[in-house]
Amino acid sequence: MFYIFLHVIINPMESLAEFIIKTRENIGLSTIGLAKKTNIKLEIIEDIESGKELFLSVTQRQQLARVLKCSPQELKKHEREFKFEVVSEDTIDDLKRRILNRETDLRCPMCGEPLITRIARMHDLEDNLVLQPKAHCVKCIFQIKE
Repeated sequence: MFYIFLHVIINPMESLAEFIIKTRENIGLSTIGLAKKTNIKLEIIEDIESGKELFLSVTQRQQLARVLKCSPQELKKHEREFKFEVVSEDTIDDLKRRILNRETDLRCPMCGEPLITRIARMHDLEDNLVLQPKAHCVKCIFQIKE
């Protein structure tokens, strides 16, 4: 079994954060003003402008485009792109084994960020206990769910 995940490609053009900061400053808005006019929480605006948020929801893109006087497509151009990659079955099996051994500080095989792990306690049809390792990355979309 192979696990498919998305990997971020850095766009060589101006980043989303740079574009939003530049455009916001050009129309004379502060981050607080932008948050108020778009009805987007200030913390989210700060995360976007600091580069922590690389993608916008459709609603956020539309709200920002309206206030920044640009098109949603213009904003989308500055977001990151995806490409599909595959994590090997051996890597997944190793992670599952380490989760079941209750190891801590496990890292995502895709981006290197911490994994949040747990062990699901389930029962099969004959009522035997089955321990199922689960994990998901705090940053990217990598997850182990079966």
